[in-house]
Amino acid sequence: MFGWMRSWWNWCPTSELLLKQAEERLISYVHTAYEDKIVSISKGNFIRTICMKQDTENEKTPLVMVHGFGSGVGLWVKNLDALSSQRTLFAFDVLGFGRSSRPKFSNNATNAERQFVDSIEEWREEMGLNKFVLLGHSLGGYLSAAYALRYPQRVQHLILIDPWGFPERPPPGQASGRPRVPMWIRALVFLVQPFNPLALVRAAGPWGAFVF
Repeated sequence: MFGWMRSWWNWCPTSELLLKQAEERLISYVHTAYEDKIVSISKGNFIRTICMKQDTENEKTPLVMVHGFGSGVGLWVKNLDALSSQRTLFAFDVLGFGRSSRPKFSNNATNAERQFVDSIEEWREEMGLNKFVLLGHSLGGYLSAAYALRYPQRVQHLILIDPWGFPERPPPGQASGRPRVPMWIRALVFLVQPFNPLALVRAAGPWGAFVF
């Protein structure tokens, strides 16, 4: 009883050490040797990256993997060995997630998307990649598609796994064709807008293992 209470009071919502330890436990199941590096980009930000290189004469186009919302490179733990067996593989923590830096993002959706895409392009430049196969899951699929639209010359193949997508906002005064959202739902959305969707998970602290 008292031990649990101590764990609650000692709980820290943003512990880099605990994150590192949890991730190391996940990646310990990967058998292929990899390099773990921090790639610096503009404005003091950085992108944590793991790289699995293949030193073969017939090297295939590198594979770059972009994880989804609330995730990190640990998402790919069951895929890394197989996918890196014949080509160099790069997986990184998307800016704002995992062990990458946490910049302040714009409240404007278009500008926030640009920040993500810019960070991927800056990462590519720092890694010295010319062309690659881009694979994205969930939010990472959305960002991969946005990157490919902006930098098609860099993407040899685009692979989207259960990607996010958003309908285009209709022009002012034009009906969208969708059913009108009830007022109470719009009010609820307005109230929760200022909060990070992951705040509830973080606030659970030691209860998280039982609740989620």
